[in-house]
Amino acid sequence: MIIQITASEFNGQVTASTVPVLIEFFSDHCFHCQQLLPILAEIAAERPDSLRIFKFDAGADPRFAAQFRIKAVPNLVLFRAGEPIAQRSGFSAKRPLLAWIDSATDVAESDLI
Repeated sequence: MIIQITASEFNGQVTASTVPVLIEFFSDHCFHCQQLLPILAEIAAERPDSLRIFKFDAGADPRFAAQFRIKAVPNLVLFRAGEPIAQRSGFSAKRPLLAWIDSATDVAESDLI
């Protein structure tokens, strides 16, 4: 299960995380958002120690979502140390999504060296 966070929980869950955090910005009425949730839940279960995944209701708090240039949902933003390092919108199957996560986190790690 993917936990939903609010803007007030963002710092505690995302900024303070020692591992990368993936947030799905979604809307309750978005068909593709609902399709993506089981895939994200699988990924979260497979990578409990190396990735945290949350969802954020962009329709309920559009002002906060706008800070991350969310214009459509589903929209995925990958964070490291509280900073966005990659972003993509739309539905994605599991394998391409994992490849994107791995590519983004590998680049981010090499930038830190």
